[in-house]
Amino acid sequence: MDSLKKVTWKHIFVVLLILHILPLWIFTYFPSQDGPSHVYNALVLKEYSDHANYKMRDLWKLNITIFPNWLSHIILLALLYVFPPLYAEKIFLTFAIGLIPIAFYYFLNAVHSGRSENYLYVWLGFPFAYNYLLYMGFYNFTLSISFFFLSFGYWWKYKDIIQIKQLCILYILLLLTYLSHIVSFGLVVLGISVSAACIWGSESLVETWRIKNRQFKDVITQLLLTIKPLFQFLLYMIPIYFVLMQYYLKSLKQHQEGGHKGMQWIWEYFIGVKSIVYFTNWHIPVNYFLLAVLGFSVIVTIYYRFYRRQQMKSTDVFLLIALIYTYMFIRAPWGYGPGGWINDRIHLYILLILAPWLIFDIHKYLRYGISTCLIIFALLHFGRTAYDHARISPEMAELVSGTHLIEPHTTFNVMSADGHKSEALGRVEYVTPYSHIKAFYGVYADDVVHLANYEANYDYFPVNRNNKDSVALDYVRADYVVAWYYPDNEPIPTLTPDYQIIHKTKHLKLFKRKTSETPDLTLWSESENGNIKISFDMQPDNGEIEQGYHIVGPKTMYLSGKYGWDTEWNPRDPIKTTNWRIHPRQASVGNPKNPPLTKDGVFGIEDAAFRVDLPNGTYQITAIFQEEAGAEHEINMLVNGKTFIKKLIIPIGNKRIDKIHTVEVTNGSIVFVIYTSKIRIKKLTRHNHWIWNGCIIEKINE
Repeated sequence: MDSLKKVTWKHIFVVLLILHILPLWIFTYFPSQDGPSHVYNALVLKEYSDHANYKMRDLWKLNITIFPNWLSHIILLALLYVFPPLYAEKIFLTFAIGLIPIAFYYFLNAVHSGRSENYLYVWLGFPFAYNYLLYMGFYNFTLSISFFFLSFGYWWKYKDIIQIKQLCILYILLLLTYLSHIVSFGLVVLGISVSAACIWGSESLVETWRIKNRQFKDVITQLLLTIKPLFQFLLYMIPIYFVLMQYYLKSLKQHQEGGHKGMQWIWEYFIGVKSIVYFTNWHIPVNYFLLAVLGFSVIVTIYYRFYRRQQMKSTDVFLLIALIYTYMFIRAPWGYGPGGWINDRIHLYILLILAPWLIFDIHKYLRYGISTCLIIFALLHFGRTAYDHARISPEMAELVSGTHLIEPHTTFNVMSADGHKSEALGRVEYVTPYSHIKAFYGVYADDVVHLANYEANYDYFPVNRNNKDSVALDYVRADYVVAWYYPDNEPIPTLTPDYQIIHKTKHLKLFKRKTSETPDLTLWSESENGNIKISFDMQPDNGEIEQGYHIVGPKTMYLSGKYGWDTEWNPRDPIKTTNWRIHPRQASVGNPKNPPLTKDGVFGIEDAAFRVDLPNGTYQITAIFQEEAGAEHEINMLVNGKTFIKKLIIPIGNKRIDKIHTVEVTNGSIVFVIYTSKIRIKKLTRHNHWIWNGCIIEKINE
């Protein structure tokens, strides 16, 4: 009995916190819609600098600019240097989910500093930690919830004594909020600004009214003194307002209109507290219980305020902010340009921001009763969530059961008959946890391209498509196709006859593109030593060819069992400074007096991969370079992922250079990756493209 008496609300808080983190580690996969895509793109960020990952570098480009939606990728990127992808996501989610109730408590404690009853509404942080937007996979927004409350709480705590140190910390917290999500950033800036205006503005008006019978000069002097804190606030908030306005004006310029869901949807969403509803409608009637508890708390608050004859308090501003957020929730468009779920994001803050306005110092039995009800609600909400996790987890494990079959330097696409369909739940109503978990097929082997990577289509993510015009080719060039919920009797005409099933479960079919089982040796000749040999002349498609060589032009694409470029040729996006579209590779024509092999070649600015299929064994490679241009070129080349040539300078003067290398082939192919250093300032004496004239591959007797 004595030990039970020592249990405080902080012990219960810690138990609930641990309880809410457990599902992340008990179940293998977290059932979010977009989350696995964030993990995949963080891996792209990590691996992109390695030129051996030529598939990633070919299909993706990095969008390294400062914008919201960055922070989760940065954290996942850092974690991926230490942990495998699945555990990196778990650690990230442990931080993102666990920080929400902690940040909410910090916020309440900052507003009601020194009150022993601060625990009363702290339990609201737990059900809102597991929210609809989290299960949509909006990891950046999930992070932003915590930074919203940390920023607001920190400002409130130090608003009257802000010095350089406090201002720097406030800026850091607001920057983290901005880098997480623009909606949370805008809402916290609005909330802080309304608070400052109400607190210091009202004080100025009251003080001015109090001294209204004095001389005009005294009134002005006193007004300036009382309004000084508000002026100082506006002064240090100017950079924050500038960032917010800059983003708003940019969005206004890019996107002219948005779409509204309608008042029926708004009402149903609000009354059902659907910002914490995700898999099924089970949570909605339970959410009515939450509204009843909070409604009772509002009545108790009003009663105590009248009973104690309390007219105005600084915390009344949170009621005003909650009303402003509610108005914004009703009036805001659901989507604006490519961004959506605006109402959902605003709604999540309405009930939480109201909590500081509710009275804390009430009769202990009322306090215990409200706390008990909120804890029961948090447990009910969490219990159903954990139960649904347990039912969904086996299906998610089934969906990714073929990840070990994906080979390095390949691409895959996805097909799904119904993203909401679930054998366990019947139908997942609000989110589709099976949509993007297929991104995990791209994280367990080196250099795998997820062609259905939706993030790459939007400029508010750090990984974008290198060529937006190539989307139509995704199914044509996919090495694998992950098909979910396609029954045996339903034909998939786009996959036949080019693909074969290599893995099959009850609901999953993994297709692999059919490839040649053996290399086409009819293309090879016999060397003087009696070994097989193949030679390539890099040149325009219709140029003069060196005798005994095969033409390799800019558009000679790889064919299974043969040879060719394994990076795309399609035109990239238009270059703003020209009226033509560049290609990753182009042909060059040099001195006609040179032999056919070296008078022309293939060149490019971007990385290019050239693949040759051949029998396993030891080979001698000879790469040939020569250029007549009045500038030198830098050549770097990898062979099967290992350095062959590093910073080779092709000099001015039309001089042929042969580089010889020996390679042991164990996987049936040789892949050359040729690239040059990125030169930001192009010089007349150094061009910023590579040049390649020819190549000879000869098997060596063992």
